[in-house]
This record gives sequence, structure tokens and C-alpha cells, in this order.
Amino acid sequence: MLEPAKTIRLFGIYLILEGLFLMLAPSTILSTIGIPDPESVWRIVLGFVVVVLGYYYVRNAQANLIPFFGFTVQVRIAQFVFFVWLYVFERGTLTLVIFSFIEFAAGMWTWRALKAQSSS
Repeated sequence: MLEPAKTIRLFGIYLILEGLFLMLAPSTILSTIGIPDPESVWRIVLGFVVVVLGYYYVRNAQANLIPFFGFTVQVRIAQFVFFVWLYVFERGTLTLVIFSFIEFAAGMWTWRALKAQSSS
């Protein structure tokens, strides 16, 4: 497995775990990031969507689909900027920004691995 694929696979596993927490223990994760638990089916639906997204990451990593890796870097940067924007305009919490920084850092790790892969 290529080094960029390893970063994507690990991030996919992270997403699967995050989605499972949203589905099975939403109050725990939502209270951690300062969002009240809405006690609705939508938090479970969102958790399932995150699990599916994680599955896509893991499967694309296994298939070494390099174009997908680059697309994820773009989206993870955009996601971080979006959550910072939410915080600046008092619609999100600082903890949410910190959690999104994990995704940003993982995106930068993937970007560096892609850059190293292309130069070898």
C-alpha cells in the first residue's frame, strides 16, 4: 500500500469510529464539542453517513486511488475553513474548530505523502 493510501485508510478508520459514536453515543461526542444533543433521528442518520464516508476512505485506500486522495485534501481544508467561519460568526464552538483541525492536519499529512510519492 502506498504511503498516501495509508494516511487515507487511517483517516477512514477515524471517520468510521466518529460515525459510530454519533450513532451509538451521540450525547458524549456532541457535548464534548459543545453542541446539545437534539434527541432526533438525524444525529443517527448523520452518524451513518460518516460511517459510509469512512468506508469510502478505507476502500479507496485499499485500491490506491490516488486522485481520490488529492480530492480529500481539498475537502478537508475547506471543511476546516468552514468550521472556523462558523466559530467566527458565533454559530460553532471552539471545540468544533479544534476537532476540525484534526481533519485539516490529516489532510496535510496526506498532501505531504502525495507530494513525496510524486517526486519519487
